[in-house]
Amino acid sequence: MFSTDNQIADFRGSVYKDGFGFDVSVFLNSDNTLRVQSNDLLAETYDNFQNFIDDLANKNPLWHTYYFVRIDKKYQQIVKTKLQETINKVFDNLSRSISSTKDNWQFDNEPMNDFVKDKIQQIISHEYHFEFLQTKKPKQTETPREPQELDQMWNGYCPESWLKGKRVKMRLNKNDFYESEETGLQIAVLSGVQAVILNFRGTGDFRLTGSYADEIENGELLSPQNTDRPPFNNPTEVFENSQQIENYINNIN
Repeated sequence: MFSTDNQIADFRGSVYKDGFGFDVSVFLNSDNTLRVQSNDLLAETYDNFQNFIDDLANKNPLWHTYYFVRIDKKYQQIVKTKLQETINKVFDNLSRSISSTKDNWQFDNEPMNDFVKDKIQQIISHEYHFEFLQTKKPKQTETPREPQELDQMWNGYCPESWLKGKRVKMRLNKNDFYESEETGLQIAVLSGVQAVILNFRGTGDFRLTGSYADEIENGELLSPQNTDRPPFNNPTEVFENSQQIENYINNIN
């Protein structure tokens, strides 16, 4: 457990030193309120950790860029939920940028078309090398024969087939969704965070080079589609149990 006397959190080392890069230290008072040091950029006291993290993310929208963070483990779920919300906002902003500039940004009468989309894709493909270091779940060695319940954490196989006791691979299609080779069920993946089960099925239009979900590092939480915009889950919502997932899938045409 992280603890330095009564210190419960430390945020340091943001690359954004001007404006959003302020360091923050959080201490637990004897009455369970929080005392915060932030060079007066946040409040000095908070009633609880949820209120603190909400205010930090509001005052510093780049809070997810801190390089050095240590937090008492009992606040882990609060931080994960807020971080997930922040990541969703990043992708939503990129999606809005692509959509807005395609037709509505014009020079004389000429729209920008796919300039922003192509630029984002180029940057991701050629200028950044992302490594998602994560412990893989043990591979299943036997095909389940009886109907199986689903965990909240996606195992890389088709959830619809898994519920029926079958292990069916999901392959990347040309829309960058993983699609079941048996049922057409589609999943949009936000790596290491969410696996959103889309509310419409694919058509089997797979990429020529096979890429399968069970072969990549997973650990995403299964989630429903609740918006038409990528990443297709905003506000953040995850399935709570297997029955909830099954009911959702049964309503997909």
